[in-house]
Amino acid sequence: MQPAKVFLKRGRANPVWRGHPWIFSGSIETLPPDLVPGSVVSVHDAEQRLIGYGFANPRSQITVRMLKLGALPSDAAEHDPPVELAVSALIAQRVEEARLLRERMGLPSSDTTAYRLVNSEGDGLPGVVVDVFGGVAVVQFSSLGMKQQEAAVFEALKRLKTPPSCIVESSSGPFVQLEGFSPQHRVVFGDEQCFQHGVECLENGVRLRIDVRDGQKTGAFLDQRENRLLVGKHCAGARVLDLYSYVGGFALQALRGGATEAVCVDTSERALKQCVEHAKLNQFSPLRTVEEDAFRFLEHEQPLSYDVVVVDPPKFARSQKDLDAAQKGYRRLNALALSTVKRGGLMLTCSCSQLVDEQMFLRMLALAASDAGRRVTVLSQGSQGPDHPVPPAFAEGRYLKATLLGVL
Repeated sequence: MQPAKVFLKRGRANPVWRGHPWIFSGSIETLPPDLVPGSVVSVHDAEQRLIGYGFANPRSQITVRMLKLGALPSDAAEHDPPVELAVSALIAQRVEEARLLRERMGLPSSDTTAYRLVNSEGDGLPGVVVDVFGGVAVVQFSSLGMKQQEAAVFEALKRLKTPPSCIVESSSGPFVQLEGFSPQHRVVFGDEQCFQHGVECLENGVRLRIDVRDGQKTGAFLDQRENRLLVGKHCAGARVLDLYSYVGGFALQALRGGATEAVCVDTSERALKQCVEHAKLNQFSPLRTVEEDAFRFLEHEQPLSYDVVVVDPPKFARSQKDLDAAQKGYRRLNALALSTVKRGGLMLTCSCSQLVDEQMFLRMLALAASDAGRRVTVLSQGSQGPDHPVPPAFAEGRYLKATLLGVL
């Protein structure tokens, strides 16, 4: 049985031809009325030329997520396998290619066993990420189409050269309801002990115990690994403030780099307890925690108190309507944070809001510096690490901005 056909409006196919993996509802001319959500469809331009194949979901604003440009093997001849088998084989191929790419990047290594193995569109598997913590692979589905291919994803992981000892699914968040499937937190394969006691792993020489059952996302934010290492290199003899610390990633690298003190600020008591546990696990001291909103903390903090400050807030702009308020929030937060940095100190400031682009972020920082009466210079600009690859035509995938400032 051939997949249903989706036809795009005239003038809307060029981004897809160039490799953009998302097709929004407004770009579609015709969609089969009986289309089963999550099913594989063939995508065609206005001239009825085949562009490729993707997963379709009429419930989602991203109606089609492209899986492959060009033909699937089942198009070549009558004896080729049906589409379902071709998609399973493609998933296995893409997971193995992702592994080979990480291996070329030196992951895992003797000092890093926490990394992203599969990064959704960046690895040609839209709607699924796989994070590895030691011997445990944590899988998160964010699209119905890929969720319906879960058996193929799990089997591909089991067939890796060094397969995980345990596979966990941790799918949650608003996208799950929007896509039309239920949140799940479960051990798919292996020993359920990883759910009970956490998973030990290494990040750039720092020992971590990751909560894969109740932690945020897959249990840790691996996209900041390279930026945490960068901060740690400049913390010898420094007093460090880690705002929105979660489980203390930046603070721990700072202490490893020779910081004299690290202060972790977060609203989550659970996360701050993990900060303390991680410090003990690594025999780092002193680490102090403050359970408070970052804005409130900064409003009462003494000026010029820290040599290095890290500002890594959650996403402020989740949709276009949030953008104006988000920019104001970022501006105020960064102005307050800049006031606490000693002259000649450093501040790493971040945004994970995909709608806030790099130029917008830099303009905001200039205004924040003016508000704080500080002169700042951009020392470096970073993003997510290389285990979070992005197709060149998919600017939305490069969501993380991490700017290191010199503060005078």
